[in-house]
Amino acid sequence: MATDYPSYGRLALDRYGEEPESALIRTQMESGPPKQAMVRSKAMVGRPVTYVYSDAEYASWKTWFRDTIARGADWFNWTDPQDGITKLARIEGGIYTAKPFSPYPGAPLSWEVSFRLETWD
Repeated sequence: MATDYPSYGRLALDRYGEEPESALIRTQMESGPPKQAMVRSKAMVGRPVTYVYSDAEYASWKTWFRDTIARGADWFNWTDPQDGITKLARIEGGIYTAKPFSPYPGAPLSWEVSFRLETWD
């Protein structure tokens, strides 16, 4: 049974997107337009995401990433902000980028964690 994506943190919607893969095969013709045909009934959708975490939340997220989803190898339940539907997702390639920041001088340290999700449409 898949685990849920952590409920803490905040998704930065200004960095969210959807990048579906093609479910078609395209063949160039000697004359006329290329032909296209559907070869898959489902296609993978890549979703670049960035979450903002407090320092403590980021530490918890790293533990979840390492221990619960096997460094990104395992699937998990993730709620799509576009339609509110829970989808199976995984972190593409198990790769993420984390950048620390402080919103203003003296503020607690926060983290921007960016990665690319894979889901089925």
